[in-house]
Amino acid sequence: MHFVSYVLISCVVLIIASCQKEKHEFVFTQLNSGTINDLNSLWFTDDMTGYTCGGDRYYQGNILKTTDAGATWFDQGAAIDKALYSLFFVNNDTAFMGGYDGKIFRTYNAGDSWALYQNYVYQPVRGIFMVNDNLGFCCGGNGFKTGFILHTYDGGNQWQTDTFSMEWRSIFFVDNNHGFVAGYGSIFETTNGGLTWQPTPASGDFFQSLYFSSPQTGFAVGYEGTILKTIDGGKTWEKKRNGNDLLQGTKHFKQIIFRDQTTGYIVGEKGCMLKTENSGESWNEVINAPDVNLNAIFLVEDGGYICGEGGKIYRFLE
Repeated sequence: MHFVSYVLISCVVLIIASCQKEKHEFVFTQLNSGTINDLNSLWFTDDMTGYTCGGDRYYQGNILKTTDAGATWFDQGAAIDKALYSLFFVNNDTAFMGGYDGKIFRTYNAGDSWALYQNYVYQPVRGIFMVNDNLGFCCGGNGFKTGFILHTYDGGNQWQTDTFSMEWRSIFFVDNNHGFVAGYGSIFETTNGGLTWQPTPASGDFFQSLYFSSPQTGFAVGYEGTILKTIDGGKTWEKKRNGNDLLQGTKHFKQIIFRDQTTGYIVGEKGCMLKTENSGESWNEVINAPDVNLNAIFLVEDGGYICGEGGKIYRFLE
């Protein structure tokens, strides 16, 4: 009888152990950004040169640059008077930024100067994606129920506007014609280079970030903690995490990114950082991530960078 009890207890322990998720620990180093304003986006053009943008919504925009792998940062945005939310580099010299009140900035000289394009839909520009030197898209909106998508065919000299009844936060293209935009309760797709947009079946969260690791395989994360995956180019989306499940801990996701087709990362508020090593089938916590609201992540060869509230920037090594 004692032997049977021992065997049963051992089996229960083994089952519990097998159900526990693997957890990760990285080496984090805090970097001095020189600002206390929130930082919202990150981009590195090589191992040493990187950029982050953010600011104080109504009063100041920050665009910071490092040329020594984050050891020091200097501000390139002294003349920008409102917050910046999105950043996209076409090459080492050419980049676009989106900000508050419909502002889009472009540089041709690695951020030494930024030219302003004023979109007359005065809503925050939350996402930018340049398909190539000429074809690009921006998205944004305000108050959940109003949004826009801008597209340019001439490298940002002129932008055309489409308006929507929902706010958009992220846009991603897999080729010149096929792209996706995600936001409040919806993910839409285009198959004709942004001329028209149609809803996909995805719903159920305020989607904050999109990423496709291949033309067929893509992911979306939501502010309420939903993780969606598609393996058929956006025709169907499967929930890998249900943000509305009360039995799960609360997660507020902000960005998803992949290193390759199998390894990806999510960051979010209250030090949330997750990693997958099986193409998003399961996600495990980075248990020692900094306990701050994280807004953005960018990957480099041996790790990456994260940034968020209060001017916080960290480098991590795996």
